[in-house]
Amino acid sequence: MRNFLIVLLTSLALALVLSACGSGDTPPESGGGAAQENHIEQIAPSADNDDLHQAEHSDDAAGEPEMREFEHGKGVSRIPVHPERIVAIQYTGAMLALGVKPVGADNEWAQYPLLRDEWTDIPHVGDPWTGLNLEKIVALEPDLIVTHVEDTYEELSKIAPTLWIPWLTYDPPQQIELFGEILGRQEEAAAWLERFEHKVMQTKAEVETIIDPEETVAIVNIRPQNLFVYGNKAMGGYVIYELLGLKAPPLIRREVLDKGLGQLEISLELLPTYADANRLFVSVLEQEGGAERAEEIRAGGVWQALPAARDKRISSLDWNTFFTTDPISTMKQLDAFVELLRARQPD
Repeated sequence: MRNFLIVLLTSLALALVLSACGSGDTPPESGGGAAQENHIEQIAPSADNDDLHQAEHSDDAAGEPEMREFEHGKGVSRIPVHPERIVAIQYTGAMLALGVKPVGADNEWAQYPLLRDEWTDIPHVGDPWTGLNLEKIVALEPDLIVTHVEDTYEELSKIAPTLWIPWLTYDPPQQIELFGEILGRQEEAAAWLERFEHKVMQTKAEVETIIDPEETVAIVNIRPQNLFVYGNKAMGGYVIYELLGLKAPPLIRREVLDKGLGQLEISLELLPTYADANRLFVSVLEQEGGAERAEEIRAGGVWQALPAARDKRISSLDWNTFFTTDPISTMKQLDAFVELLRARQPD
């Protein structure tokens, strides 16, 4: 019996030794718990950060940009925070002024010479008035579309988030502020506005050496079937009346400027009452018989009796140079207007 107990105890002791050897990779108890605690403290924040990173970039993981709400003429739309592929149906000049080149734009503005240097390698997507090429717009994969034409808004908004911004509701500085916000380019917008303000002050001082502050100035536009006088929104009117502060004749002031009109159609018989000005600036839409009609009007007695005609103070405004009111063209129109005044081109 005694020998049996000795053998049993010896076997148990050997089993304990073998068990201890099998667990030899386990660190000492004094350090193992602390090491595990330190490990937990280190990885817990990075696990939280991973969750946060995924939340912040969940849109990227799904292939969609971060979006925000933006109010415009058709209500509120969700647009990219940082749009990268913009199709511009109008307002291309404002975007180019801020250093953003659209991936596509309407054909209309490419013809204007003051935009030509900046307007390079921009695919055309059709004319907003005669027809946009919707298939081409789709192929460009825009993430934002900007348009001034209400009729095509619904079609465009099915392609990408679309902002409807009616034309002539924003003057050039306001366009810069607006698109600085839309494009996330507020700093570039502020810098442009500073340069623009300096340019206006410089030009205004120069014009004051040429024109008496009491002189009146009118803008007349001759078309094949129509005759217009212009206000302070287009055809050089924004530069002449708003930026340089020149005076309009009383009737244009009352019937056009004070009523917020861009232009007013008048008859030839009413021209003397509206264009009763010391200086006259005339633009002609020469196509479809416009040039011939302009010659006919200029040769007539009504025109010859105008004060500016008698004093040979009529200058010709190039349609394509002065028609536009985008920020880039407006900046350049300041110099073009001074050149016209210095030339005093007789009619």
